[in-house]
Amino acid sequence: MSAAKADAPSVVILELCLPALDVVTPRILSRVDTAVARAGLKDLCDDVQIVLAEALNNIAEHAYGRVALGAVSVTVARHGNDLCIDIADWGRPIIEHAVHDATGPAPEDLAEGGYGRFLIQALSSEARYSRSGGRNNLFLRLTA
Repeated sequence: MSAAKADAPSVVILELCLPALDVVTPRILSRVDTAVARAGLKDLCDDVQIVLAEALNNIAEHAYGRVALGAVSVTVARHGNDLCIDIADWGRPIIEHAVHDATGPAPEDLAEGGYGRFLIQALSSEARYSRSGGRNNLFLRLTA
């Protein structure tokens, strides 16, 4: 990391807390896309859309699954040429090894899905998961 990058302040460009529902995901993606473009990181928009859509889908499907309603918090910040995204939910914890397995599954082994975690890892320069106080936290960094 360069000295300039290390010294660059983080600037929050968007904070949201909305229901973790598939029907809400397009609204979140649209608001994040607009904020990222306005922050001057338009080159990251496509990757952000893919990574965030996968993360939000995993939260709706796996963290909350059979629960009628849960919340997701998304904070997006610019840190120099990096975009940092903090995603939090209060659903079920994910399996720790699933976050760190960045190998793509073989297509013949999949009935549906299974590429989400791989895409998140592949498109992010950093991805960290933690759980504390009943809250799942996913930190993502994408570099322009």
